[in-house]
Amino acid sequence: MIKPKIHIAFYGTSKTTEYLAVKRCIDEIIIVHSSDQEDVVNQLIEKYSEFGIMTTPLKIVPDDFTNILATVLDSIDSRKLDHYDIEVSVSTNNCIVILAACMFAAIAKASMVCVQNDTAFNISEIWPSELVNLSSQKREILSYLDHCERPVHQKEVAEETEIRQSGLSRHLRSLELAGYVTRWRMSRCKHVSITNLGRAILHYKRLRKRRVWNSYTQPLTGKIQVVG
Repeated sequence: MIKPKIHIAFYGTSKTTEYLAVKRCIDEIIIVHSSDQEDVVNQLIEKYSEFGIMTTPLKIVPDDFTNILATVLDSIDSRKLDHYDIEVSVSTNNCIVILAACMFAAIAKASMVCVQNDTAFNISEIWPSELVNLSSQKREILSYLDHCERPVHQKEVAEETEIRQSGLSRHLRSLELAGYVTRWRMSRCKHVSITNLGRAILHYKRLRKRRVWNSYTQPLTGKIQVVG
C-alpha cells in the first residue's frame, strides 16, 4: 500500500518549491520559512489550494539552528511518522538552515530531494539513513565486491556469501539506492560492482570497528583498589 506523502520545503525560491510540489505528487506540504518570506509563502498557499494540496506554513528563525530543528520536529507527530512518507527539499543558500534540514532528515529517516540544474529540473533523491546503515550481511556483500577486480554476476555474489537469492536482491537494492553498488543487466545476467562511495563507507566501518575493539583491549593504566 502506497503511503501519502508529506513534503517539507525549506523555502528559498518559489520556482523550485512550486516545481517540486507539483512533480512529486505530494498530499501535504510544509513550507519552512522566515518572517521576511511570509507574504510570498501566503501566495504559495493560495496557489497550492487550487491543486488540492494541504499546505502548512512553519515560521523559523533562520540563524538559530536549535530553533529550526525543534520547530520542524514538533510539526511531525507520531501519526505522521507512522502513516506518511516524509521527504525534505532545500532551496535556500543559508548554511544553518541546510544543516538543520539534513539533521531533521536523518532523525526522521526522511529522504532528501535535490533539484539540480534550474533549467532542466533534474531531481535527485538522496535516501534516508535506514538504507545506508550496514547490517552484517550488507557488509559481507560489500567486502566480497571490494575484493573483486571486475563486476561479478549477482548469482556469484549469492554463492560466495551464502545469502539466499531473495535476501540478496533485497540487500542489493538497498545498497544500490544508497549509492554503494551499481547493478545492470548484460547477456541475461545481472552484474553488480561496488562504487567508490561503497568502498569508502566499507573501509570507514572497518576503521571504526577496529578503533572500538582496540579501546576494549588496551591495558588498564591505573591501579585497581580492592575494598573489603
